[in-house]
Amino acid sequence: MTCPRKTRALADSIIQQMDDVGVWQRDFLLDLFDLWLCLHGRYNFTHLARYGKKNESTYRNNFAKSFGFFQFNVYLVKQHLSKDTVIAFDPSYITKSGKCTDGVGRFYSGSAGQVKWGMEASGLAAVDLQNKVALHLDMVQTVGRHESETLLGYYASTIIARKDRLQSISKHLAVDAYFSRHPFVDQLVAEGFEVITRLRKDAKIRYIYRGPKENRRGRPRQFDGYVDVRSLRPDVFTPCAVDEDDKWIAYQAVVNVEALKRQVVLVVVHDLDGDGKVSGHRLYISTDMKLDGGEVLPIYQCRFQQEFLYRDAKQELGLEHCQAYSWQKNDYHFNVALTVGSLAKVAYHLKGPGQPLGSFSIADIKQRHMNEYQARRILSLCPIHLDEGLIRKLLPQISNFGLRDYKRA
Repeated sequence: MTCPRKTRALADSIIQQMDDVGVWQRDFLLDLFDLWLCLHGRYNFTHLARYGKKNESTYRNNFAKSFGFFQFNVYLVKQHLSKDTVIAFDPSYITKSGKCTDGVGRFYSGSAGQVKWGMEASGLAAVDLQNKVALHLDMVQTVGRHESETLLGYYASTIIARKDRLQSISKHLAVDAYFSRHPFVDQLVAEGFEVITRLRKDAKIRYIYRGPKENRRGRPRQFDGYVDVRSLRPDVFTPCAVDEDDKWIAYQAVVNVEALKRQVVLVVVHDLDGDGKVSGHRLYISTDMKLDGGEVLPIYQCRFQQEFLYRDAKQELGLEHCQAYSWQKNDYHFNVALTVGSLAKVAYHLKGPGQPLGSFSIADIKQRHMNEYQARRILSLCPIHLDEGLIRKLLPQISNFGLRDYKRA
């Protein structure tokens, strides 16, 4: 099967499982997904019309309509990722210089390390812990937040609004250290999620008192002093993971985090210098008390796979190129870019259960699609049938022109 047909067949198989998707919308989406993997340059309505089969107003009007990208991606994840999957959540800064776009304002940019003018969108992804691969689920622009609502509360409500479908994939939610705060964690745990995150290095952590009941008046003793993360009590903390190169060692224990006001599974990672002495430390927690400390660390580390989705979408798939004013069109644009990236990853990177992962370069995949797309458009104007033997033989060679990893026979 040739390149465009491979991703098109995959997308079509998912859309057929969805309700309320008409024939015209189905054909529009399939053509749009094909076109998105072919474009070079700006991803805007003018450029889509230049290379696509529709005019500019058709693309503008359809981007204002709703489509269940979240439902589409949930089907994709369930069919192509393993059962050992967690949910990752991370807001992403989107470059925008204008002042008339819905939701534009000042947001924190992680890459710049400062607050900048632009937009923000919160992304949800499913991360396969076995294959260390992330697939996009949904992206929601930060817009319409009430003045009395905190940003953490807005993020929590965004996740909770999608909890049924998210929890059908996994109840474990991996987030970065910004979210290790009492209101956010409490809201999600109350809704059935288990949060895996990282703590600040100076977080106040208390040992839980497990001694005999003291014969004194007042409230029973709950805590047994603060944890010194550089000098752990061996009767409480046990080793749970060791680096193969002896660069770090991890310890686990059930403790109380003062800022979160709850008991958690704490994993303390001691970074070791050349002499085996502790040179630094990292703190990870899980609200799931049944989770082993040796599982907490890889779950949090795999969260970074979501960043690769953002990287590919921003560098190659035009995530930041939308020139629409309305949040509906921006939301559609964000989700098309990330969904197309996931389709490409499933089609070319995931080989199937028990099979090794293939190499993945979104730039090469786009080059293949562009080569074949242009060849088919040109040949369709000639009195030549595209299914002729010679054409079928030449198309794979045409598709490989300009690839970074292409080796001629």
